[in-house]
Amino acid sequence: MTVLLTATWPSFANIPNTIPEDQGISSPGMVGFLLYFLLQLPFLCIPYTRIQYFFAFKSIIAPIIFLAVFGSTLHRAGGTMNGSSVLTPSTVHGSVLAWSFFSNLNSVVGNYATLGLNISDFARYAKKPSNTNIQAIAIPFIFTIVGLLGIFTAAASEKVYGEVVWNPIVIIEDWSSNGSSSGRAASAFGAIGLIIVTLGINISANSISAANDLVSFCPKYINIRRGQLLAAFIGAWACVPWKILASAARFLAFLGGYTIFLGPMTAIMITDYYITRRGNVSVPDMYDFHGIYRYSAKYATNWRAVAAMVVGFAPPLPGFINNIAISQEKDPKSIVSLGGQHLFAIGYIYSFAAAGVFYWAFMRFVPEQGSRMDHQVTGEDIVVANDERKRSISKA
Repeated sequence: MTVLLTATWPSFANIPNTIPEDQGISSPGMVGFLLYFLLQLPFLCIPYTRIQYFFAFKSIIAPIIFLAVFGSTLHRAGGTMNGSSVLTPSTVHGSVLAWSFFSNLNSVVGNYATLGLNISDFARYAKKPSNTNIQAIAIPFIFTIVGLLGIFTAAASEKVYGEVVWNPIVIIEDWSSNGSSSGRAASAFGAIGLIIVTLGINISANSISAANDLVSFCPKYINIRRGQLLAAFIGAWACVPWKILASAARFLAFLGGYTIFLGPMTAIMITDYYITRRGNVSVPDMYDFHGIYRYSAKYATNWRAVAAMVVGFAPPLPGFINNIAISQEKDPKSIVSLGGQHLFAIGYIYSFAAAGVFYWAFMRFVPEQGSRMDHQVTGEDIVVANDERKRSISKA
């Protein structure tokens, strides 16, 4: 948004900055952030069962803008990426190389982890379960292509700017640096493209999943729309995202870190449904506050899941704290042992496996019998009965 405003009105960049440098954002940047925040609010009010057309539009815009950024940077680099430090062979070997690989893999998995956990928010609207199988091919393929475009763009940027530029917004902003009308137009259209892409990502990967959780937390007062708006305010202002994006190190530390919480959640859900219950669940009871999944009148939760969750995220947690601290220090010093750093490097793998195994063990050796079933209850009979009742009322 800031790049768009600057390309449209160059004087926008001359707004005096009154925000301290250590905050990771300037006054023009804060204005752009506020306008982006206001822009997304109407999209959050659209029922997400009807917003698929915007997602389809975004899926067309995204590859166009990513290829434009890559093509422009490669052209300015003379059509070659030779000599870039991004593509040079590794200078470390052995265990150092192995743990570096796992650490970066953990950051990449951070993108998949959100989709893997929250895909059911969309998959439940599929006409049949097999409709979602294409995601097993589409998601890894698309993420790999986009990741390679990012790597190649960063490699080419080093020849253009003298340093590796990891943020595509910086490249788009530079298109208007010569002050020409064509450069400003390219920068503006590039910024609009990224705004569309980030709106779609924010709604699909962040807003809707958070809204579903908030609805479950307090269904009497929060619906999907209110949940999306509440999540927007919390995410935009309470979580100070501009600090997360202040540097590549902080961003990667965040991506690699929060997976230690998503891994246990995903593992518990998979283990509970496919292994412990073998798919035998009662859908109506999921919407009954006093149904079989309340577990206990006092705590209203399955303590086995809570214990498995803690087992999953607690051991890598010191490494997460250490990684965040290191990313913010100019002279970083580790506050955990080498073993703790290594455990965090495989944080998602460990947290997923540990939580899944412990949850299975708890449910196997200290079973909870009140919610066990030997058959499925889909609730379709209730839906049919309600439909017939509505039709009879309308006829009357």
